[in-house]
Amino acid sequence: MGFNKAKGRMFKSVAWTWNPCAGCTHACKYCWAESLTRRWGKDFAPVFREKYLQDKFPNDGSWIFVGSMGDLFCEGMETEWILKVLKKIETAENNTFLLQTKNPLRFSEPHISYALEDIKDKIVLGTTLESTWDTSDLTKAPAPYERAYSLMNSKRDGYKTFLSLEPLADFDLKFLTSWIRRIKPEAIEIGLENYTSFTKKPSPSLICDLVEWLDKNDHTYILKENLDWVPQAIQEAIQ
Repeated sequence: MGFNKAKGRMFKSVAWTWNPCAGCTHACKYCWAESLTRRWGKDFAPVFREKYLQDKFPNDGSWIFVGSMGDLFCEGMETEWILKVLKKIETAENNTFLLQTKNPLRFSEPHISYALEDIKDKIVLGTTLESTWDTSDLTKAPAPYERAYSLMNSKRDGYKTFLSLEPLADFDLKFLTSWIRRIKPEAIEIGLENYTSFTKKPSPSLICDLVEWLDKNDHTYILKENLDWVPQAIQEAIQ
């Protein structure tokens, strides 16, 4: 069965993970999924697990993260595979599917965009923004501004959206808050790099400024465990 209970440091918004496709071509230096896969003695090339299309959905009202062990929309995933996964989602009755990718540019490809439109009420389109700066030293994925603008287009087209700011590296607060304002995500998750140290971490004060802005503008967000100190730091600064 392709479904697993979400656990550990997985997005807290998500109850289940489902991996009908796995692997990725982005080669993110900090990717825990690739590191784990290689420890198992396997490569991280994209693969389609068609047998998982026979899985029965939990039908429990929860969010299901599609592709926790890869990126369904990376360039290495064949369009045919993506369309088969989206067609399976169309059969769901009572679940919401998080389609999280570092390449949301593929959402606008003709065949994929048509398939997404057919399941608009069942999905949330998400992307990861580690920074507002150039990330070519960390990943082969599209630049953060390209990801952000693609998700803005998805919001404009009526889709629900999601942002993962993890692993959060140094960023420009003005740029990032401008992007968030235009993406209008249903939820945001924020965390620092967990298992490696490739990113330049933002200063504590910059992180607090971001969280204060989110609070002021009524954005729904969740702080991962490595940022659980932030609320107290903000409170102490106020006092």
